[in-house]
Amino acid sequence: MKKLRILGLSLALMAGLQTVGWAQETKTESEVEQDLKRLREWVRLQSDKVATTTRAEWPSVKSDFARHADKIESGFQQLSENSKREYLELKAKFQELESKPFYDEIPLQAEEVRLREKELLGNFSNIQSIKPAQMREAYITFMQNVRAKRQSWIPRDWDYAEYILQNLAKRKEAVEANLTTLDEIKIRTLIGEFHTLRSGQEFKEKQKAKSKG
Repeated sequence: MKKLRILGLSLALMAGLQTVGWAQETKTESEVEQDLKRLREWVRLQSDKVATTTRAEWPSVKSDFARHADKIESGFQQLSENSKREYLELKAKFQELESKPFYDEIPLQAEEVRLREKELLGNFSNIQSIKPAQMREAYITFMQNVRAKRQSWIPRDWDYAEYILQNLAKRKEAVEANLTTLDEIKIRTLIGEFHTLRSGQEFKEKQKAKSKG
């Protein structure tokens, strides 16, 4: 009778251990599926951002991908067959992103520059013809349009605007001897405002990316 009692306890203990093991395996499977879900969202976010990602930012992006992938690799066998295929597809999709040109490596287009000059400078879009007496007003017009349009801009829009600002600066240097002190002060203030607005927008975009990452 005592032997039967011991045998019964042993069988119960083994059954309990099997149940715990099964629960742990199920928990691991659930965790890996959650990791895959997070990777799916992360890759989607990077796909949306690729048009504005610079080469300097890419090492950090690759590091983030490796961190996500390592979590899945360690529990890969716990994934369903469909999830395994999805994971491999996400890896391939990420590799495709890396093969695309980074936005800071794509040169500005001349035709687009001309369109942006008309958009931001209005009657002063022919920069080389701006007279000394018009220089201050040209900068004022530029900044008025920047303020009105900047909320919907992506980094590429700022690149075009800054290129136009640089061309304005070249014209300003050519006529500088004929500018008044008040003109100079006003123009410097407007240039400072442009760079402050751009820096503020870049900071917001970085914070937004961090919160989504």
